[in-house]
Amino acid sequence: MLGVWMWPESIRVRGTAAVFEACERAGVTDVFFLTKGLAGTTAFLSSLTPAMEPGRDLLREAIEAAHGRGMRLHAWFTSASDERYKAEHPQSGLYHYVRGRDRGIVSISDAAYTRFMQEVLADVTRRYDLDGVHLDYIRYNHLIYGWSEADQARYAAQGVDIAHVRTLMDRTFCAEPPESEAIFDAFRSGDQDVIRLAQARRRDVVAFADALSSAVRAQKDGVCVSAALMPEGAYDDLAFSDLHYGQNYGDLSKLMDAFLPMAYSLSYNKGPEWVREVARGTSRHGVKTIVGLHAFDGGTGLTLRRDIDAIRDEPGVEGVCLFREGAVVWAFVDGRQATLVNPLSEPITTCRFSGNDEDAPVAMRVEPGTQRSFQMPFAADIVRAYSGEKELCVYTAGTNVTLQPGACRQGGEWA
Repeated sequence: MLGVWMWPESIRVRGTAAVFEACERAGVTDVFFLTKGLAGTTAFLSSLTPAMEPGRDLLREAIEAAHGRGMRLHAWFTSASDERYKAEHPQSGLYHYVRGRDRGIVSISDAAYTRFMQEVLADVTRRYDLDGVHLDYIRYNHLIYGWSEADQARYAAQGVDIAHVRTLMDRTFCAEPPESEAIFDAFRSGDQDVIRLAQARRRDVVAFADALSSAVRAQKDGVCVSAALMPEGAYDDLAFSDLHYGQNYGDLSKLMDAFLPMAYSLSYNKGPEWVREVARGTSRHGVKTIVGLHAFDGGTGLTLRRDIDAIRDEPGVEGVCLFREGAVVWAFVDGRQATLVNPLSEPITTCRFSGNDEDAPVAMRVEPGTQRSFQMPFAADIVRAYSGEKELCVYTAGTNVTLQPGACRQGGEWA
């Protein structure tokens, strides 16, 4: 499987046909199409939500383009961030420990918002021929959030000594200088109040995820329900993930058909060994694993290739998903012939070709939103691209061998 996360911006700027033709040529099997983003607008037309582009059904365009090329289409929802809903329902906002409801983040424990999301998901699943629904942000975004009076009362009802954990919160986040590991070390040392706090936050996440996934499955059989997960939950040390996010892989394995851990190596200043560690930690939960890889600013053709190679033969790993289409240059290689598709807002000015112990730079220019074909000096395995001095992220199709297909539905059933 080779997946891509895709923003609607891709087809709005470059055209639906051009975007999906490039994906098809690259061997993409699954597109995770942003259907409801942080702003709260949607890529489909509904009476429940305002459209990203009034009068235009971007989701239907994407589904038809994907299915016409043999690809699966998953509707991707940033589940617990909704600036529009928060503005209309201020009381739904997630509560910062110091600043109160300060951002467009909705509390996953807000019952009215959960019902709203269930209605939206039921609506899109019922009316569109989706292969999957992909849930992102099914978590708390940070331990500093989730501290309204109602939140604290809920934690206290589950046995948490609020005064004690607030002392640890103050030491961790508010002291001068802060003791950045105070509450996490308390978790690791077996502090029962901190452990109960983490468990309470985990229950909130599970309840939210269960409500959303159930809304999808109630409408249609065979739809793949997947989750984008923070990579820390794949580690043996769960202090960070359980407390910050309440997102526990074991909990969610009972609710999801597939996990997509966001193993963005360059964002974490990590290498391919770390990507392998995240992949192994995810797949041990028995859920189909598609590893999210760093394919945007900061990544390169070489780092992306190394990340793919690191997990190529990992048991339980069904494939990879690139974040994201529109941020990665497509390089199509066939012998000494190469075609570069540049979706970026900056031109490609130089390429470097590597393979068979040879390496050569070639000056060229591929303007934003265009493609160009040319002869390479030799048959290359990896293409690296630059805009001036800046190296760009490149996926070299034809040499990046993808993993075994079948992470999601094949012919209406799970493979």
